[in-house]
Amino acid sequence: MDKQAFLVLHKTLSEMGIPLHETRKAVCLPLSNKIAMGYVPPEAWSNFDICKRQLSWYSTSQFAGRYLLISGTDINEYGFDFKPSTIITKVKFKPIDLPGSDNEKIKELSDRKSFTLSCPSAFKDIESMDNGMQSRWLKIMGIAGITYKDLFTLQCANHANFIEPDYFIDSEDGPIPYSIGMTKQVCSACLEFFNIIGTKFKKKFVVPCPGAVLFAGMSVNTYYEVKAINLDSISMA
Repeated sequence: MDKQAFLVLHKTLSEMGIPLHETRKAVCLPLSNKIAMGYVPPEAWSNFDICKRQLSWYSTSQFAGRYLLISGTDINEYGFDFKPSTIITKVKFKPIDLPGSDNEKIKELSDRKSFTLSCPSAFKDIESMDNGMQSRWLKIMGIAGITYKDLFTLQCANHANFIEPDYFIDSEDGPIPYSIGMTKQVCSACLEFFNIIGTKFKKKFVVPCPGAVLFAGMSVNTYYEVKAINLDSISMA
């Protein structure tokens, strides 16, 4: 929502005594079951050093400058008239087809024109992260036998599959793309959860990244359905 709509909502909820949690760094934090209702202000997307590069997608998206409200219940019960962008639900889903260790297929996805044209230059700048930090990150994630560059290629391929998917299931609502890696292999899943990537699809099946597990308590290696509700109000460019 824009700033004016957010300020009206914030004032109304405050007068009703309903707490609204502000996240100042990890934008996935309000997805936690421990937070009934939270919001992400525009500046939060660039405040967290760990995620700043990854979240550069926000500033080039149709949502740039807008406030994100995340609620475990329908806020219209309090007298508002908002349509959600997405509804996120844990589901039992196991993909039949994945690229696995097919490096050629992973690279083909990450090099796909539809991805490279959409991807902000800041997201691609992993060279600014020194080798020592890259090694520590791999160790923290429990990843061995792969370089950070190769892991990044897989992370790019995963995002690319939500733009022009090769891995999806057919449905009456059209293709449903899904994450092509486990939690430790994917990055910035919030971009799919919050419909910044994969906007044109009515449904997506998304595996949380390590940050969403750490900060929001989401389940490791588990798919969540992301159902787009209000596509008509979202720019499809």
